Amino acid sequence: MNRLVKYFSCGIMSETLETVGAEVETQFIDNRNGMAISTETSQRMLGLLAERGWTVACRKNGLITTLSDRFCNQMFYELGRHNIELSTAAASPDRVIQMTYDCLEQLYDAGLKFGALPYFAPVLETSEDLLVIPDDRDATWLELDGRDALANLARTSSVQFTISVNPDDAMPILNRLGWKAHKFLDDYPQDKIWTGYIANSNANYQSDRYGGPLLFDALEDYCLCLKQHDVVVGQRLVPFDEVNDLNIPLFLRSIWWHFRLKRYDNSLCIEVRPMPRRSDENIQVQYNTLLGMIQ
Repeated sequence: MNRLVKYFSCGIMSETLETVGAEVETQFIDNRNGMAISTETSQRMLGLLAERGWTVACRKNGLITTLSDRFCNQMFYELGRHNIELSTAAASPDRVIQMTYDCLEQLYDAGLKFGALPYFAPVLETSEDLLVIPDDRDATWLELDGRDALANLARTSSVQFTISVNPDDAMPILNRLGWKAHKFLDDYPQDKIWTGYIANSNANYQSDRYGGPLLFDALEDYCLCLKQHDVVVGQRLVPFDEVNDLNIPLFLRSIWWHFRLKRYDNSLCIEVRPMPRRSDENIQVQYNTLLGMIQ
């Protein structure tokens, strides 16, 4: 557990709300039939953005999978062939929303060129298998979970914010958010799908690997809760204490708590996850609501 405590505490120099990052997932549908766009169409969209100044940061099995612009904003697939996630660079609190809108406008415009329209809803009602598995790592998760469990997540889209925090503020803010978790979950249709994913996965995850505990006594308590979960090693789960070469960032990404700590360089951050994707105007509302809970 000490390695987790040190990971979240040693060398941290961030201040609360010094920076904020946004992650916005957008599903796209074909304007001719209302169905999820094909991989070919989403590839054309990403290719057009590359022609317009975005850099291809990653290709996998011949597919463009990640784009980056000169400000370090990124766009990439989120499970579904039709679902593009925007992850903004860390920005000042008064700048992040405009940066988000600027990037989304470019993505929408690329979609229009190929008949793809943004779908402003958290869940796309379809029985079609939308998963895109471009590389071996994705295939590992598919093998671990089973396609039926993972496929349902591919038709959901969310909004998330990551805020920098002073280490002394981290637990109080996490607990403040935890006490108000019901305010998020009252409008989060994905909750049922995520719960089903955990229950139906072949991996046999602990039930609180999603959602997680909401209140903590201290950082040590937070880390103790984390280490109760097994680590994904290859295509199996291994008890935390049996893993010597733990990749902490990768491990943390596989613990899907509603409010979770993350580290970027010397910044400690809280990622706020349970928010549905709706209209662009709603992103501003969600952001303002979150700031009101934190400040």
